[in-house]
Amino acid sequence: MEIYVVDSADKKRLEETGIELYELLSDDKLQDVPLLVYANKQDLPDSLTAADLAQTLGLPTIKDRAWQIQSCTASQGIGVREGMEWVCKSIKKK
Repeated sequence: MEIYVVDSADKKRLEETGIELYELLSDDKLQDVPLLVYANKQDLPDSLTAADLAQTLGLPTIKDRAWQIQSCTASQGIGVREGMEWVCKSIKKK
């Protein structure tokens, strides 16, 4: 299981974030490993929504593994549990 946390309010680093994510996904050792992306800092007014972040990172083009994007505000614990529930379900399927 890969868990990747993205600062959805830091639009300046999104390109760099996308490159790092795809380098990680290209690792042969992680082939077919499910991916959870947390779209963090949803409490900030200029943050991208989880759906917009998924599009920006190109997540819908990922066809070789299950993936999920979960909006969250980690500092308040909002959305974290839902992401972990998806992780548990994904592990049980294997």
